Amino acid sequence: MGKRVPEDEKPFNPVEAALVRSVLAEEPPAAEPIARLGLPSISLRHVGENEKQEFNGYELKKSPRREPTSDPHVLLEGKLNREKRVLLSQPEERELERLVNRVAGELSTPVKLSHLLRACVTLLRHAEDQIADQARQAGPLTRPSNGDPAALAEFEHRLARILSAAFRDAERLR
Repeated sequence: MGKRVPEDEKPFNPVEAALVRSVLAEEPPAAEPIARLGLPSISLRHVGENEKQEFNGYELKKSPRREPTSDPHVLLEGKLNREKRVLLSQPEERELERLVNRVAGELSTPVKLSHLLRACVTLLRHAEDQIADQARQAGPLTRPSNGDPAALAEFEHRLARILSAAFRDAERLR
């Protein structure tokens, strides 16, 4: 049985301690783990008092353009063990399942939602530069709170228009 902590003592939280250390560190966190995964990164340079501040004392620099790859073996790096979650309404879930079943029927093979979503990730990575271009042209957006479903739907529709235009502009996936 574990020890009892006195009521007036704050329990040790290693995540909180690591966060405090990273905030107090002089240098920004290294981007090396991100680069190793092949993901886009941003460069951070500390900005002095007399220079324009962009983000919490760091100036953001755009990542260089990269050549899109459609080779599925290049994109698959290691085991598929990272889970991402999305919340859907019941009608959205039904429509998505209907789409998955329709695609499976047209292909005459079992297809799961994860297969379609991973194909979408391939499309997003392929059109990354065009997506960034379209986002830049669309101008700044403000994400509404999750408690405002109408504003959130409008925000996501604007993102969908950006993606649609970017996919149209992107080189054909081979």
